[in-house]
Amino acid sequence: MSIFSLYLDINLGILTMRITPSINKVLKSAEGNLQRLLTRTKILQRLTFEVRQCLPQALSPRCLVANIRDNRLIMYTDTSAQANLLRYYMPNIIKHLQQCQEYPDLRRVVVKVRPPTPILSFPQEQRPPALSQENAALLRNTARRIKDSHLKSAFLRLSLKSKK
Repeated sequence: MSIFSLYLDINLGILTMRITPSINKVLKSAEGNLQRLLTRTKILQRLTFEVRQCLPQALSPRCLVANIRDNRLIMYTDTSAQANLLRYYMPNIIKHLQQCQEYPDLRRVVVKVRPPTPILSFPQEQRPPALSQENAALLRNTARRIKDSHLKSAFLRLSLKSKK
């Protein structure tokens, strides 16, 4: 099989074939803006790795390098408490990155709080709360005194939903 994936597309009832390159092929042969974006992403990932080397193990997974420009390193973390802790490590981060050949002019670290984005979950089917035996007995006793047949049968059906 070649590096191309075959996709079948039904367009207005006519079966057509399109050949699209795999995502790896597109990324390897990226040009222009996509190539610049990929390069920038790799730089920021490498910087994040380097910065995490300067931090304690409990704090390092909570920080992310967002950008570097104008001799400033911009970092994100989850909470303001972690941001305060990161500020204590700023001199170590600057010193470590200045020792790297690529960032000798780094002068400042800016820490911003960016809470993690919530993971959207689909609502799960919720079961109604179980009815206790005592409440089921109360419903049956109440149903015996009700004259309206529809309401009486509704109370009796409800009393059957108790946990056993």
